[in-house]
Amino acid sequence: MKKTLITLMAAASLLAACDGNDNIENSIWINDPDDFCLPKYSEWGYNTFGAQMGRSYFVSNWRDIPCSMEWHDEDSTLEFTMNGCQAFKNDRYGSEYMTFGGNMSLTIIIRYDSIIDGCQKLYMLDKKTFDLNAPGITVLVKNKDNLPEPISDIRSGEFCFKRVQMLYVDGKFEEAIVSGTFDIRYVKDGEKTWLSDGRFDLGITNKLFW
Repeated sequence: MKKTLITLMAAASLLAACDGNDNIENSIWINDPDDFCLPKYSEWGYNTFGAQMGRSYFVSNWRDIPCSMEWHDEDSTLEFTMNGCQAFKNDRYGSEYMTFGGNMSLTIIIRYDSIIDGCQKLYMLDKKTFDLNAPGITVLVKNKDNLPEPISDIRSGEFCFKRVQMLYVDGKFEEAIVSGTFDIRYVKDGEKTWLSDGRFDLGITNKLFW
């Protein structure tokens, strides 16, 4: 535990140094060596996510807060939202160039037996995997300026919290680093859509948890 704490504190210092300031909520994008349109999978709180979306991508950006979470007492559900945009690989301007499209968000609502009413309790999700087609799971997708719409026809999907770490700096809780993978295949308005090879590495602070 002590070794993990020291490692996380070192990671926080590295992030601040790379960003040029002390705000560790900023995003650091490191390209996946096999697909530059996706961030490399990491567990350092880089505040990035990405997934293939058919021939395009769903990725974090530098305009929107990449993630927020909310606990609902009334039905014991945890709401996890990733905010980003659709992106397209553009080989016209070189091998590492993306064109960004409209805003997009993906929300996963999970019914959970234990109370997770603050980001310091997110450790309970460590190594937990959820079948997105199971009862008690709701998936919503928002495109551009439309309202989030629930997906009723989910063919398959999985959302995995591979690692959840608590970051303390000088003995004070700083953030929960939530990292994992996801994929989903669904049909909406007769159109088949899939998010595959998804990965996320997000820092959840108290002000991002409702």
